[in-house]
Amino acid sequence: MRHVTMEPFSQEWLICMTAVLLVIFLLVTLPKYLGVAKHPNYGKLIGLALLLNLLLENLYCWKSGVWDMRTNLPLHLCGISGMLSIVLYFKYNEILANLLFYWGITGGFHSLLTPEFDLGRDGYLFYGYFISHGGLLLTSIFMIKHRGFRPLEGSWLQAFVLIQFAVVAIGLFNWTTDSNYMYLSAPPIVDNPLIIGDWPWYILVFEALALAHFAFLYSVFNVRKLKESFR
Repeated sequence: MRHVTMEPFSQEWLICMTAVLLVIFLLVTLPKYLGVAKHPNYGKLIGLALLLNLLLENLYCWKSGVWDMRTNLPLHLCGISGMLSIVLYFKYNEILANLLFYWGITGGFHSLLTPEFDLGRDGYLFYGYFISHGGLLLTSIFMIKHRGFRPLEGSWLQAFVLIQFAVVAIGLFNWTTDSNYMYLSAPPIVDNPLIIGDWPWYILVFEALALAHFAFLYSVFNVRKLKESFR
């Protein structure tokens, strides 16, 4: 199954991003204006929708005869974050929420900025891509807005350390199955200036960028806390 990319800032990309951001805005703000959306099960419905999307993606590939353990398992960073998203809607956990905050926002943002359809973009897979990756941003914002999430002290560094264990485990899986989860075997094919060098050097760049992204996300909340202390 070939990878397909979408040109960033093209008309198609702008339409897709507008739709994703609009849906995120509506789902996050509905509880403020709609009484039904204030029900505790509202979040579970979103989680159920994300789970259904994951199942439909796999079912579509299965029915199309292209399901493959080397491509369809949720072992990319966004796939792992997607599983965390689903769990958090049904059972909030502060540690998992911290991991999603860093992994999900970083992975989701770049996946939407420079889309690469690693399962292809035929049929439902096109829509499933934006649902799953937009869902990462949605869940992070939802947890901040409606679950009172705030990153724990030093959580940015903990998230970076923990991702190293995932890199080792998934790297071994890639080696034994000839797969490319987390793009540890070969770089993404998207036109992104942050993809620098050949294997394995681009991985080191990814590591440095991940650390910088995590530190930035953590600092956003520190700046907010500093402002509040002067009020």
